[in-house]
Amino acid sequence: MPAPTKIYFGQVASSVWEDWVQIVNVTDESAKLFAVVRDMNGKTIWSAEKDVGPFQAWSIPVEPVSVQQELSLVVSSDNGIVGERHCHLGTEVLTFPGAAPELRNVGRRLFFPELSEVCADWFRVFNIDNQRALINVIVRDTLGNVVTQFSGQVDPLCFWSFADELVGKVSGSLEMLSTQTIVAERHLHYGEAIKGVAVGQLGQVLDLPRVPTRLHFAQIAAGAWRDWVKIVNVSEETARLLATGRDEAGNTVWSTEKTVNPYQDWVVPIDPIAAEKDLSMTVSSDKHIVGERHCHLGTEVLPFPGASRATRTAGRRLFFPELIAGSYDFFRMLNITDQVAMVNAIVRDANGAVIKQISGQIPPFGFWTIRDEDTVNTQGTMEVISTQVIVGERHLHYGQQYHKGVAVGQLGQVLD
Repeated sequence: MPAPTKIYFGQVASSVWEDWVQIVNVTDESAKLFAVVRDMNGKTIWSAEKDVGPFQAWSIPVEPVSVQQELSLVVSSDNGIVGERHCHLGTEVLTFPGAAPELRNVGRRLFFPELSEVCADWFRVFNIDNQRALINVIVRDTLGNVVTQFSGQVDPLCFWSFADELVGKVSGSLEMLSTQTIVAERHLHYGEAIKGVAVGQLGQVLDLPRVPTRLHFAQIAAGAWRDWVKIVNVSEETARLLATGRDEAGNTVWSTEKTVNPYQDWVVPIDPIAAEKDLSMTVSSDKHIVGERHCHLGTEVLPFPGASRATRTAGRRLFFPELIAGSYDFFRMLNITDQVAMVNAIVRDANGAVIKQISGQIPPFGFWTIRDEDTVNTQGTMEVISTQVIVGERHLHYGQQYHKGVAVGQLGQVLD
């Protein structure tokens, strides 16, 4: 499936929050980009155009228009594009990929695997269709019991926000069912649990038949890092789950099973097995599942959804829209096939010029790490092309000049 030509960001934040949105033309031809910012009623507040060369990046100047009110952003192009948004307030940094039907992160059934009763949860729902969206929300506890339900209406190209006042202080999960296509963000503010930390995730799309029964996590971190992985059975029947941990060479070093009721969650007991060395993890099920991983070290918290072919978060061409000079970039590639993956990585600057190319081989079910030393501390982007299906994570550890003690994570965007 080609790269999208229109991508959506459900929020450009107001007041003291600062947004940074970067769009990259991922084709070999020049692209004409058009950015439109709208208010909660769908009224156009601001727009801009930009001609962008092959693999060149555009940082959209959205800040001046967002000081007074919450907005949304849509970027259109005559060629394929991807994007990434970072929303900053001090050490709270929320990251989101640009959403699009081609990337399978917009739909009519969205699922968020985690709510935390000790933290603050906030949601933004953006209707990207031309008809009014009627939306029902189901909040469940960790056992899968329905705690509360509520509904809302969102007009075309408008958005709706809600938080703990409607959701309640619940540890569990949240499901959205919409009559139209939507994109939704969840912001988790840790509060007193981890002061000064917030993470963001897009809702995982469960429109049938693209619901996974196998999820991949490219890294379970070693040493002082602590991982928390939650899997939710999103079917109406009991599911039997198998979690498998593998080393860099693809050898199985640990596995465990669990029977999980409908909409019940399972926090996989992984920390003891990752004390000495990095691992990957795959969770298989006989029913549909979703998952989320948080990797913690003090105030550095990296969030990742479980990746799968079904949700188009695993593929043979991955793109990372941002590298930052002065920060530390770390990439982990996981081969999820039974064949050796021949992998090439292309590092470009912000103007699209090739800075370096890197190659490697990944054994079946093994993984490969690319570090900042390999990408030569570049300000730009990275493209990864593989002969087999892979999953890629990017970890950004902000340096002294930006947000000391802050890290963010994104999956590679699939452009097969």
